[in-house]
Amino acid sequence: MPIVVDNLSHVYNPDSPLEARALDQVNLEVRDGEFLGLIGSTGSGKSTLIQHLNGLLRPTSGRVLVDEVEITATSKGSLKAVRKKVGLVFQYPEHQLFEETVRRDVGFGPRNLGLGPEEVEERVREAITMVGLPETVLERSPFELSGGQVRRVAIAGVLAMRPKVLILDEPTAGLDPRGREEILGQVRRLHRDFGLTVVLVSHSMEDVARLAQRLVVLHRGRVALEGLPREVFSHAEELTRLGLGVPQVTSLLQALRQRGLPLRQDVLTVEEARDELARWLKTTGRGGRGMESA
Repeated sequence: MPIVVDNLSHVYNPDSPLEARALDQVNLEVRDGEFLGLIGSTGSGKSTLIQHLNGLLRPTSGRVLVDEVEITATSKGSLKAVRKKVGLVFQYPEHQLFEETVRRDVGFGPRNLGLGPEEVEERVREAITMVGLPETVLERSPFELSGGQVRRVAIAGVLAMRPKVLILDEPTAGLDPRGREEILGQVRRLHRDFGLTVVLVSHSMEDVARLAQRLVVLHRGRVALEGLPREVFSHAEELTRLGLGVPQVTSLLQALRQRGLPLRQDVLTVEEARDELARWLKTTGRGGRGMESA
């Protein structure tokens, strides 16, 4: 189910002293089944953009097409069908939890759809399984769980609506390293095992380098760069100018290359760096001493 953003602009508080243009003629496509990373510095328009993808915000001008449903400034009718297809997980989604038990929180959306108790229960169990939590948590209060578990409960509440597209706004914000890995591992699994289209908004270049198949870089409400992660991160100077950067391991190997080591400069992950350094050490025949003398 593709999403097409066509010449989209959004202005907050138009025709007032507080007018602010958050998006300016944005064009992009979220392709069916892909894992898209959306990056940009604070104030670049990322959160505004993703709220257009399920109709929480309407364009000031331009349009968004979600599975052929058109969202414009003047389009009429309910967007309920769009919100069933496109699930949005806000930053710190646990702040939206309010029920006494995990079961009731995860089932809140399906109950609002008017589904019967058996269907709601089926969706609750399905969603909890999808985020890797045991059914034993269903009778517990969500506020008794760890930070990573609570975040997964919030994601399960969105998954219980059975969306085709899952959008996550900084899903690891405020979590410790273990919680971060739990969430990112589950997001990767949702895309790989369940075929969900995923849009990940993140400040972490490392995370999007590991997970995303394609990147879109926003700057001041416009698309500044777009392409495969290796293509985007090859523009290190431009990304720095935009207030971003490249993954740390990419920066390290680029620095070693500048010192004369014949290493790839498009390495994105620790695993790739390990393999590239092992390859270089093998070709030099100098073992670990090669790095010390370089």
